[in-house]
Amino acid sequence: MHGNQDPAVDRLERLEQSLFQLTDVIQKHQEIVQHRFNVSAVEVDILKLLEAEGDKKMKDIGERVVVKLSNLTNIIDRLENQKLVKRVNSKTDRRSIFVHITTKGKKLLADYAEFLRELSTRMKQVMQEEQFGILVEGLEKISKVSVPSA
Repeated sequence: MHGNQDPAVDRLERLEQSLFQLTDVIQKHQEIVQHRFNVSAVEVDILKLLEAEGDKKMKDIGERVVVKLSNLTNIIDRLENQKLVKRVNSKTDRRSIFVHITTKGKKLLADYAEFLRELSTRMKQVMQEEQFGILVEGLEKISKVSVPSA
């Protein structure tokens, strides 16, 4: 603490500094994911959406992951080239094309989940059980209020 500074102000400054550092950590994490799995954060989000909810039209994917359709086409092309997704024609409307996650895409997500599990385990090992619980609850709350507005 700096001199006679109010402990609440000091905690707020420490939080701001931690959030600043966290952006660096997240960026490095995304670089590791990009290098290790050869996918971006948006591509992982798309794969997770398809795995959780099944085949989706491009328009629906774009709305859910907030990507312009022009950019989304390139992203889906890249995922398709890696055989992580495939485009399939609708059985009911020949004009509609759906994006389908492949077995390889599901395997990538399973590997990514294992990567996150290992990271979480390392985090837990450096904290007491009570601290870890507080961290998890705090992050859950932060996630709910921290989505920046455009």
